[in-house]
Amino acid sequence: MKLLIEQGAKGDSGVVLLRSKLRAVSRRMGFSDIKREHMELVCNEMVTNLNKFAEGNGLVQIWESGCPAPALDLFAFDYGKGILNVQSAIQDGYTTAGTMGKGLGAIQRLSDQSEIYSLPVEHAKDSDWHGTAVWSRFHRGDTDPEYFHDLGVYARAYQDSSFNGDLIQVRAGESKTRWLHMDGLGHGREAAEVVEGIGLFLDSETPVDGLMQRLSTKLQGTRGAVAMICEVDNISRNMTICGVGDMVAYLISRGEKKAISFSPGVLGHTHRSLETFSYDFPDQALLITASDGLRRSMTLRSFPDLWRLHPQLIALVLGQVVGRYNDDRSAFTIRVNQNMRK
Repeated sequence: MKLLIEQGAKGDSGVVLLRSKLRAVSRRMGFSDIKREHMELVCNEMVTNLNKFAEGNGLVQIWESGCPAPALDLFAFDYGKGILNVQSAIQDGYTTAGTMGKGLGAIQRLSDQSEIYSLPVEHAKDSDWHGTAVWSRFHRGDTDPEYFHDLGVYARAYQDSSFNGDLIQVRAGESKTRWLHMDGLGHGREAAEVVEGIGLFLDSETPVDGLMQRLSTKLQGTRGAVAMICEVDNISRNMTICGVGDMVAYLISRGEKKAISFSPGVLGHTHRSLETFSYDFPDQALLITASDGLRRSMTLRSFPDLWRLHPQLIALVLGQVVGRYNDDRSAFTIRVNQNMRK
């Protein structure tokens, strides 16, 4: 998941730059003319809504996604008063601004996948933010294989540098999905060199604790990193996590949030014995893994009703609201795909 541009909605020059970038990226990625036209219409609706309902106090981002399949994401995020009833707002004809009321509904129809989340100012007592977030995804090819879980990835370098010391690497298959979430110490070029040197690290058979031990050995002689390796078994519906250092995972299930943290240490240097945790991963459960680039003060009440939505929207909202701006930041979110219930 790579951020290509973030642009405010105010000012004609910024909007022109946003549209120009969208056209160039969609052409480079090989999208059809019809899909490219749909992207521009969605982008226009996002910008229009930011200006109408948030007085331009917001931004639009373009992301290039490679997980679980090549796609282009548009994400609009504002700091307005929010929407009291999202389900009503997406119905054609609903309007609070005297317009035709087709904007949010059009975004959903034109996108391959989309999701809308809003936290009205009246309900934001436990949050640092109120406003509306709109996510739209366009797949470059066919839809994803049904054995893929619903995933979300957020990775953004400190000061949007080209060097990101956070890494998320995913391996998905019919029997299990596993991922490496890693944070090279510090940020900038040296931290990025640590994670880039890992290469395609995950295999499908080695137990997660064995992979972590292999990772620690591989990092000897570098500045080191903290990391976790996680696995969700598609058959047993069990999850396993092994980690070292200042990273955290959250299992959200049945209205409760369980935090999973790890012993201090640095892979490649000194650390305690590897810690492995196993939990059931039931229907509708959500697992979040995050580097220390995301603040840990969030509660379920900070974002009411967010947790039932698509994991990609969840990752984008968390990265935008609870991300720390003095470090690289990353989050991975996963929920069992509904097609996996059988």
